Amino acid sequence: MSSILVKNGRLIHAQGQQNLDILIQDDIIVEISENIAPANHTKIIDAREKWIFPGVIDPHTHMGIPIKSGESADSFASGSRSALHGGVTTILDFTVLEAGQTLKESLTHRQKLAGEAVCDVGIHINITRFEPDLLDEIPDLIASGYNSFKVFTTYEEAGMMLTYAQIEAVATIIARYDGILMVHSEDNETLKSASEAYIERNETHPRHHGLSRPAESEEIAIGKLGEISKRTGCRIYIVHLNTSAGLKQALKYPLLKIETCPHYLLLTDDAYEQKDGQMYVASPPLRKLEDKNALWEAIRKGKIDTIGSDHCPFCLKDKKPGIPFQEIPNGMGGVETLFPTLLAQFVQRDLDLSLLVKMTSWNPAHIFSINHLKGTLQPKHHADLIIVNPEALSDVWEAGLETILDWNAYSSQPAIFPEMVIRRGELVVKKGAIQDPDFGFLVTTPTPSV
Repeated sequence: MSSILVKNGRLIHAQGQQNLDILIQDDIIVEISENIAPANHTKIIDAREKWIFPGVIDPHTHMGIPIKSGESADSFASGSRSALHGGVTTILDFTVLEAGQTLKESLTHRQKLAGEAVCDVGIHINITRFEPDLLDEIPDLIASGYNSFKVFTTYEEAGMMLTYAQIEAVATIIARYDGILMVHSEDNETLKSASEAYIERNETHPRHHGLSRPAESEEIAIGKLGEISKRTGCRIYIVHLNTSAGLKQALKYPLLKIETCPHYLLLTDDAYEQKDGQMYVASPPLRKLEDKNALWEAIRKGKIDTIGSDHCPFCLKDKKPGIPFQEIPNGMGGVETLFPTLLAQFVQRDLDLSLLVKMTSWNPAHIFSINHLKGTLQPKHHADLIIVNPEALSDVWEAGLETILDWNAYSSQPAIFPEMVIRRGELVVKKGAIQDPDFGFLVTTPTPSV
């Protein structure tokens, strides 16, 4: 039995802060209290004057998925190393439903790919076709430990969209079996109408990506999804919320959960005017300063449930300048910088660090029903934790990234990277450097009681 004792640190909980020791045996926290005495052969980590956070759960990543004519640039192997370096000990990724596949077949394929990861991995199930046989699979998938499903209100041209009536049918089944429905929320008709003129003129500037996906598309979609949640009783998780209007709409509906992303908190649509503006193309697009400010105010008030990276990275060669804006691959990297950049913002804005823990650990664990293992520093839970030197805020950190990528959206932002990261009792980051971690653990939800 391996044993680690973390002493003298300041534990940052979802409920507050305490100076306590943490005793870890194998992969589990076994005791948290004051002045724990070490047993023989226990490795001692002195965390004096350091902050200790639960390992981050990134609820929204896309490792190696098809986008336009290529794939996102990170595999599970490379992306998960980056994740650990930034303090993300668990990622929740998505299946890709290919033509002719069942939902179970798409899950089995994704599980195999996720076996290369060195952080722990949970999997959401994409439903990008509406067929009775696919819907019939939902109860068995929930019973087998996969209770989160995602649909899209747009991407009709890619064959991924479900109509609102179809989404309501899916939501009805998911609610019956106590699952959760994730939705990419941009109204397709609004996007089509806004895009037509720019497409006809064969526009290439990346600013037209944002102009072709107006803010009202989110507001309209969320309003319709809110009414679906009321009629079906289904919990609906709005992924990557990005506008003040969409936020106001979402807060009207108690069954809606709200995720936003670092790019909507740290960047605005001014980025499209930069020389590398095409690299900032992601969907939904970057928004105005007032949208960014509204999201920060909602965070301060505890109105945002989670922050996910929507990690879908590309290298410079993947987004060549001058191509029509609608052909630019959508997505940016962010799993490695998710926690370090947000922590720096919380420190500089003098925000309650417990709010950061809620959005990056506690809430995603509870929303996606993995809180029996993840999301907190408590006995009987996985020993996933981050040790941070609060004095280590830096504006020059890009060269130290673990990523295989050659472009980063956040290099101008301050960050505080972890000094140590422990994933299920294994020290995977030491003195800020990735070690040689074992493979990750496939995280599933508990089997529902009959």
